[in-house]
Amino acid sequence: MPEPIRQLLEEADGCLNMTFTTGGSACARRAIRKTFEIEGVEGDDFGASLRALAQKHEGLPPTLFRVIELLGAGEDPLHVDALKALLATFKGILYEIYVLGEERAESLAYVSKLLQALDREAVPPKQKPRPASFQPRKS
Repeated sequence: MPEPIRQLLEEADGCLNMTFTTGGSACARRAIRKTFEIEGVEGDDFGASLRALAQKHEGLPPTLFRVIELLGAGEDPLHVDALKALLATFKGILYEIYVLGEERAESLAYVSKLLQALDREAVPPKQKPRPASFQPRKS
């Protein structure tokens, strides 16, 4: 995860632990906007930026983005439970993007390398499927 996002989330968590919801809400929202910037989807409209992020990472569950849209937009401080939900949801998105996404890329690169190294002559030809020899019993 990029360091600027990590720092903002640590600050938001610290504020949440001390029930400073104004600071926690502001830091969480700044982390979201910083993610838009880093991911290259930053715009003037929060909703449009969020939709662009969702399109860029279309494998992620849409529900996560709906929660971010509901709780992450605006400037008003969130209540403690809402701030917890926003942070947990946003961390889930970040985990999918920066941890699992990188693991998938590494795994695909490894498989691709194996396939490139595979000697085509060593691969047995496909066999035609044989019809089933099983005959049902007649009653």
